[in-house]
Amino acid sequence: MTLLVVATGNPGKLREMQTYLADLGWELQLKPPELEIEETGDTFSANACLKASQVA
Repeated sequence: MTLLVVATGNPGKLREMQTYLADLGWELQLKPPELEIEETGDTFSANACLKASQVA
């Protein structure tokens, strides 16, 4: 099973993603609660990159 860390603290987003990926063998997990990521990017994509680099 492949683990995917979702760089959000929102459990609703995690549940939504689990619905889409459940049959594909992915295990989803929220980012560590102590990891706070400031969204300073100008776009959704820039903020996603910031989060991904912090979680990796």
